[in-house]
Amino acid sequence: GSNEPTGILQTSGIGSVALGTNGAAPTWASVVNLIKEVAVSNAEQGSRAFITSPAASAKLRSVAKVSGTDSKMILDDRSELFGYRVISSSLVPSNLTKGTGSSLSAMIFGNFNDLVVGEWGSLDVIFDPYTNSTTGAMRVTAFMDVDVAVRHAESFAAIQDIVTT
Repeated sequence: GSNEPTGILQTSGIGSVALGTNGAAPTWASVVNLIKEVAVSNAEQGSRAFITSPAASAKLRSVAKVSGTDSKMILDDRSELFGYRVISSSLVPSNLTKGTGSSLSAMIFGNFNDLVVGEWGSLDVIFDPYTNSTTGAMRVTAFMDVDVAVRHAESFAAIQDIVTT
């Protein structure tokens, strides 16, 4: 929306791996394809990592690398895929929709050196003893000018239709 950072998922030009018409469960091949999307753009360098929602992280821990077997799960207890860190964060959406699919999660792979966070000014903190004075509470408000931008869209790829149920 207005006055909000664009973010990685809304940046045009990032790689995309689609799982299904209405979303689908993640597979080992979909993880491999995320890395491939960045590699074919000659951007597989720098500080590479995966970031996904807690729901998708849990799903990756319950899906076998080889379908129909009890082999290793896609995501193991080391929280790594192909030696790259896997970060689970509620800042990654898990409320996406596609076709008739809803509550879908995203997973991003990329070179996070190409994600720029800009800050200017200082943190403004305001203590307001008046707004909630009848309850004896104090309201604290913080404001900071920050923006986030992707330096090279080719450095990122995303799946935006992971079914986690």
